Amino acid sequence: MTDTTGRASSNHPPVGRRSQAHTPLVRAWIGVALVPVFFFLSFAVQTGIYALTGHDPSAGSVPLAAYLTAALPGLAIVLAPCVAAVVLGRRAVRSGVPAGLLPQVVAALLAVGAVVLTVVNR
Repeated sequence: MTDTTGRASSNHPPVGRRSQAHTPLVRAWIGVALVPVFFFLSFAVQTGIYALTGHDPSAGSVPLAAYLTAALPGLAIVLAPCVAAVVLGRRAVRSGVPAGLLPQVVAALLAVGAVVLTVVNR
């Protein structure tokens, strides 16, 4: 499209601006991709905390204090990439990339699943 001055104009941002706008989107998807890694890390931390408190969760009932001591740090670990993906996806949407909504939804669903899994395993 050409304007009256003879310069080419477009509705799209320049290439450098486009890559800056897509950076939060890429980082949001990286956060979503890291959820399984942090899930296994969370599992290892929870198992270690149970061992340090002297309880074996596979043996049966675990006291509430031991459960909370292991579950809360584990939950924080697994929720970290989910929260990062939601925040970065929101930042992408605010910078004009509507595709940032998808990693927000995926990360939020993964976070809800992690919380439900943690509560149900009690």
